[in-house]
Amino acid sequence: MENSKIMKEAHASLKGKWGLAIGGNLLVVLISMAVALVGWGMVGEDWGANITSLIFAPPLAIGLTIFSLNISRDNNPEIDNLFIPFKTSWVNSILAYLMMGVLVAVGFILLIIPGIIAILMFSQVFFIMGEDKEIGAYDALVKSMNMMKGYKWKFFRIILRLMGLVILCIFTLGIGFIWLMPYQNVVYAKFYDDIKANPSFKNQEYIN
Repeated sequence: MENSKIMKEAHASLKGKWGLAIGGNLLVVLISMAVALVGWGMVGEDWGANITSLIFAPPLAIGLTIFSLNISRDNNPEIDNLFIPFKTSWVNSILAYLMMGVLVAVGFILLIIPGIIAILMFSQVFFIMGEDKEIGAYDALVKSMNMMKGYKWKFFRIILRLMGLVILCIFTLGIGFIWLMPYQNVVYAKFYDDIKANPSFKNQEYIN
């Protein structure tokens, strides 16, 4: 599917769900901010905020992918979707986050381009973990890496398109981000479903 169609379908999927989508995305932002503030307040140092964010941000990120997928698929999205990973994959989500962070950091240490490639390779990890609650962190990374073969440039172009909208939102004094956040996440959900439907993905064993 062309990127332009993915973005149009994302907009169509949000019709009648904008209020719910905005509410869910803002809730994630508010919880993330509150968690960081609590961590900072407990120790009075930035590392306190980093630790509490590390504990709560990964499962929230996976919850947001579940929420966005359900909006994209018109599959009864609910705010409760955001908290599913806290029950099913809390530890694995943190492990996946740490592993991705290390690999991306190594990529950027080597050169900027390897770092960007690493980000693109592992871009589907949280969607994969959102759908498969039993998958381990390492297997999710491997699956994303293989899933993105031949699609990294396509995904990068989507990011560039969305960056154009980010620039426009800046001129609205940030108000536009209220709508851009849910739209962006549903675009990513559409992209995930698009490459997942590829026959080469369905017919290949990705996890060794």
